[in-house]
Amino acid sequence: MEAERFFDFLNERHLIYLKKLRGENYPWTDDPILHKYKFTNVFRENDKTTVWFRENVREPMRLEPEVALATIIFRWFNLINSGQILLEEDLYRNWDSKHCYEVLEKEDQWVTGAYIIKTPNGMNKLEGVCYCVDQIVNDGNKFMDSIYEARHSLHKLWEVLMPYPFMGPFMAYEVVTDWRHTWVGETAEDIMTWGNPGPGAKRGLNRVQGRPVDKNIKSIINIQEMQELLDMSPDWLHGQVPSLEMRDIEHTLCEFDKYERVRKGEGKPRSIYRYG
Repeated sequence: MEAERFFDFLNERHLIYLKKLRGENYPWTDDPILHKYKFTNVFRENDKTTVWFRENVREPMRLEPEVALATIIFRWFNLINSGQILLEEDLYRNWDSKHCYEVLEKEDQWVTGAYIIKTPNGMNKLEGVCYCVDQIVNDGNKFMDSIYEARHSLHKLWEVLMPYPFMGPFMAYEVVTDWRHTWVGETAEDIMTWGNPGPGAKRGLNRVQGRPVDKNIKSIINIQEMQELLDMSPDWLHGQVPSLEMRDIEHTLCEFDKYERVRKGEGKPRSIYRYG
């Protein structure tokens, strides 16, 4: 089991974040792979886009019913510029797809490039995202009643989202991860016991467990293995690294897979880190 290598990566990546935050001189690591390539933060809450969303939308609205839809709207764009325009036009609280299209159409970029935004064929991304949000808005009270009933479980909240067109397991997990910090999911009883293992996390777990990288393992087993890593984490974390949740384990497994791919000469991440 490669648990030590996994936690070494996690610790070093978070120390890079802390050194940068403190304004220490570059470079912030002696690790040649972490020095050269981009890897996301261990804690999603520290990522630039999430920080913007938290400070400008999620936290101000965290106790309002509207934060449920506002989170979905933002994560389907996941772009700060689009998010800012939506905020200025009051579209988080008063969604209007026609108005959204009108105010964003002239922008050079509508959605994130960090992950694939799936929308209906025959529509551009802006039309597609507006369509997808409308499908949830059209459910009205049914949608709100469903998440209220599921609010004590992140897994059940994720299941509420899954049937909506073009949501998918990844996007649903992104939304639920934000809901965890609002009235929707802050009382969930499975914050420390459930996570949605995506393809990258599954490969990361295979590496930790010493299995073939692409071996297909049932998600229920992956979740148990993530739980084991979470349970042992207090013994492996450096003093400057805060305690983890299941989301942090899942997220870091994906980045660990990218790191190991480089270390073993199997490939390279698409983004190179450029200082300055």
